[in-house]
Amino acid sequence: MTADTLKRRQLKKELFAFLIITFTATYILNFVMYAISGPISAVPPVLWTVTIAINMFIPAAAAIMCMLYFQKALTRETKIIFTFFLIYAMVFTIESYAHPIQAGSLADMPIFAMIISILGFLTLVILNLKKKWRDGLTSSKLSFGKNLRYYIILPVILFLMLTLSYVLNYYTGLGVPTKEFSPVSYFIYSIVTGILYIFILWPSFFGEEYGWRVYLQDRLFPLLGGYKGVLVLGIIWGLWHAPLIAFGFNYPGQPILGNILMILLTIVLAVIFSYAVLKTGSVWIAVLLHLVTDAIELPANYYLGISKDPILSFGIGIFGIALLAVFAIVLLRSSVWKLGEEAPVSTEKNSA
Repeated sequence: MTADTLKRRQLKKELFAFLIITFTATYILNFVMYAISGPISAVPPVLWTVTIAINMFIPAAAAIMCMLYFQKALTRETKIIFTFFLIYAMVFTIESYAHPIQAGSLADMPIFAMIISILGFLTLVILNLKKKWRDGLTSSKLSFGKNLRYYIILPVILFLMLTLSYVLNYYTGLGVPTKEFSPVSYFIYSIVTGILYIFILWPSFFGEEYGWRVYLQDRLFPLLGGYKGVLVLGIIWGLWHAPLIAFGFNYPGQPILGNILMILLTIVLAVIFSYAVLKTGSVWIAVLLHLVTDAIELPANYYLGISKDPILSFGIGIFGIALLAVFAIVLLRSSVWKLGEEAPVSTEKNSA
């Protein structure tokens, strides 16, 4: 048996272990919550709000479990970031189920989880300042990486395209704002919300992105190549949302069409996020892009236009997905996808 065959067999073993843990934990959690609280309404019950947030921790938690089992040794710096994430996830879960909050209520965020998140963010910045510490993060894609200009270019482009999508909802009559149409209020609210999300909610977005854009991506791309790999990654990411969509999240009353659209959306976003990670070698650009995507939704619904029909609309509707797909197609022309096929799997060789 050749070394390449052994490597591919190991990658498949690590990949399937991750998928089994991630999907089993997520699906069980959502079906249990459905049994307790019923379907998700336009304004999700508070227990569903908490559960949706907790879902986001599962991919990274599964990735960490698999890394500890298959790779054993982690650098000290990697352990520090993982510890902050895991403690945050545990504390957030306990505090949130004890005192549930409505979606978007940053003012009522669990206080201890918020403190841990801020301390974790500051620690991450400090660890990226010194070369020795930064090197301890690089192999696990936890440093800020290279090509730092992409941290400005890609989020700004994505923000403007999503903004255009919600504005088109308003001007085509496919959506109306909850409050008065006001682009100025939207920009102010979005920027403030985005900054707060970075400090307070980064572990939530890290929870998804480390699982999808590091652990899973680093195993799919060597096995399938960049183009097929990102397609499969997007489909897996979409299917992971299936119970939530079936129970009424994002596309209420459309369990089948809603899931189809979610898969299309995650394929498009997977191209954008994966491109960013391949360009920078860092998970944090994907965390930032995911944060931008989610952070503008509430101010966009308030001041630009909330969809009348979640299917035939811009935003997360079919027209909005088509608009984002234009951006994704441009990114697919890059040679980075072929380089991504040979990208090293995120491993840790030196234990602390």
